[in-house]
Amino acid sequence: MLQPYYDLFKLFGKDDCQVSQDLLHRAAPMIVFTGATAAALLVPMGIPAPLGFGGDGLVLIYLLTFSAIGTVLAGLSSKSPFAATGASREMMLLLVVEPVMAAAFFTFAAKAGSLGLWDISTGIPQVGWAWSLLIAFCAGLLAIQAESAKLPFDIAEAESEIIGGPYAEYSGISLAAFEWAYMIRHVVLASLLATLVGQWPAAPAIVGFLLHPIKVLLILCLVEVIAVLSPRVRIAQAIRFYEGAGVLAVAGLLVAVFGL
Repeated sequence: MLQPYYDLFKLFGKDDCQVSQDLLHRAAPMIVFTGATAAALLVPMGIPAPLGFGGDGLVLIYLLTFSAIGTVLAGLSSKSPFAATGASREMMLLLVVEPVMAAAFFTFAAKAGSLGLWDISTGIPQVGWAWSLLIAFCAGLLAIQAESAKLPFDIAEAESEIIGGPYAEYSGISLAAFEWAYMIRHVVLASLLATLVGQWPAAPAIVGFLLHPIKVLLILCLVEVIAVLSPRVRIAQAIRFYEGAGVLAVAGLLVAVFGL
């Protein structure tokens, strides 16, 4: 569990070599890191989010997309063909995964009657569980797998194929920013799904705050189990898979609109 932090500290001590003077190439790590950090401040974690007053779930989705676009810019601004290939794959995944996450979010929002994450978290237990929410939860879990760059959908970086993809030409603190951002996104996405499910059981705020890390841990463990048991798929296979997941997510949204 501590190994990722050891890797970060090691990268902080390495030279930050730059292969391109392109402004986007140098700014991309901070774009990715800033988007992930800002998103973390909008997600309730058993208690209202620190910046919850600054935006709802739509803003959160925009920030996560902003962070993913930073990865695309990193690859396209590099001089490596591996980075360009990784950026292309990241963009294709972005176009099929983000709608799945958005549809799952709107399903919970439709049932709770609000786009606010805290309102959804407290409102879902009041309206009760439904088939549409179960469908949305499954769709959201599938989306997290690709959003977190976990197997079988770590296609954009694929070290054994394209040597890190968008990150192939980065080192030192710039590479650490990418790695740290993905760690943040991983927890943010799991926290988002735990928040959408609602404050179960209904209890005082302190109980919800203490139970939230347990819910997040269970989701993260499930994601890791899927990653360990799954071989990497090809980009065409991933696109077909998420097209199907998108149909599932939209079906859940339609079921929620009709009150089920």
